[in-house]
Amino acid sequence: MQVIFNNANSHRLNEPVAVALGTFDGLHKGHQALIHCLNEIKYRYKCSAMVYTFERHPLNFLLPDNPPPQIMNLNKKILEFHRLGVDLLVLNNFDENFARTTPRDFVDKLLLYKYDIRYVVVGYNYRFGYKAEGDAQLLQKIGSERGFSVIVLPPYKVNGEVVSSSLIRTLIQKGQVFKAARLLGRYYSISGKVVSGAGRGKKLGYPTANLDIGSKNVVIPRFGVYLTKWETGGKRLWGVTNVGTNPTFNEKGIHIETHFWDFHGELYGHRMRIDFVKYIRDEIRFASVHELTDQLERDVHTAKNLVYNVCKV
Repeated sequence: MQVIFNNANSHRLNEPVAVALGTFDGLHKGHQALIHCLNEIKYRYKCSAMVYTFERHPLNFLLPDNPPPQIMNLNKKILEFHRLGVDLLVLNNFDENFARTTPRDFVDKLLLYKYDIRYVVVGYNYRFGYKAEGDAQLLQKIGSERGFSVIVLPPYKVNGEVVSSSLIRTLIQKGQVFKAARLLGRYYSISGKVVSGAGRGKKLGYPTANLDIGSKNVVIPRFGVYLTKWETGGKRLWGVTNVGTNPTFNEKGIHIETHFWDFHGELYGHRMRIDFVKYIRDEIRFASVHELTDQLERDVHTAKNLVYNVCKV
């Protein structure tokens, strides 16, 4: 897959292209339906499959003081587009100039001028151009004038519920990660570097991997304890992850700490992706270390039962 940042190719690409347009945060099942349609066009009409999206979510520019946390970082998104069979990925920069682009200028100057667009695939609620003045119907009208076809996909539903990035974001923030996974088509995950913590887990008999996610604007699940997993070297390791502030020890900041019950080794300095499978309980302030260790034992027991009796994954 070829990746083009900021529409930087200096020459027009003259090969026939089918393009999917959107923001694609999370690349959920609705997005995957768009890519599936794109690939059907690709094989039927012998053209390249292109996705035109943004390096950063547009709301990072439009709402700089309160942008929505992201479901999927850029590296994961690129890898997922590649896995889904996209040939060409254009990651544009949403800035002042782009924000002022009219719908017709977007089509003429940023799409048709650069690429031989034959087909465009969008969702039913797609908006584009200055102040989101353009919609799918306008795009179809422009397509009929400019000689390309526009396919508008209806809402994608799971159990009668329309799948959207905003809904998935809300579910994760409420701790409903198992339901979110059904809409995503995969478990929600957070990546980071394993750093040294206070060392309390090891002393208590439950050593933990402490994930540092840096300053990334990612969706943080509801504070609490989760069944999680980590896949490494072809092996799946199950764990119990606490997301929160460690109220028992009056710590500051958000901590993501995972105890893997079948792992013995050193993880400091390694990068890790934690998949959130199932919510277990809220974060609790314990009156004593003894109460904490008793609860940790119950958490591991609950997590193991979920693995073998509920999740079947």
